[in-house]
Amino acid sequence: MTVTSPDECMTAVGHMCEHGGADRVIEVAGTDETFGMAWQCARPNAIVTVVALYDKPQTLPLPDMYGKNLTFKTGGVDGCDCEKIIRHIASGDIDTTPLITHRYPLSRIAEAYEIFEKRMEGVVKIAVYPD
Repeated sequence: MTVTSPDECMTAVGHMCEHGGADRVIEVAGTDETFGMAWQCARPNAIVTVVALYDKPQTLPLPDMYGKNLTFKTGGVDGCDCEKIIRHIASGDIDTTPLITHRYPLSRIAEAYEIFEKRMEGVVKIAVYPD
């Protein structure tokens, strides 16, 4: 896994991918910039999965996307079907360290939601754990 800054992302994807971009892109951050970066990093005929929450509608710049033939998948995470991904995270196959900026016990969930909703303290994602 390679972690880059947003400014270096397009270059890093270009170096790692043979077909003009990534086969699959998952957008989790939820900003105008990361939405644009997600589809731009995708190769033609790729799948872009958007699970991020945005504070305003996003626009598909169709003239710029012409010829990419992208498939967009959107929606929240189905908490009933997370066993496989949780196993990958637990085993270290997937490193979520760059995404999780805050950790809160369940007893402080209201505070965690406020920080996330208002995008305070540089939050990206919050992990909630049992008390």
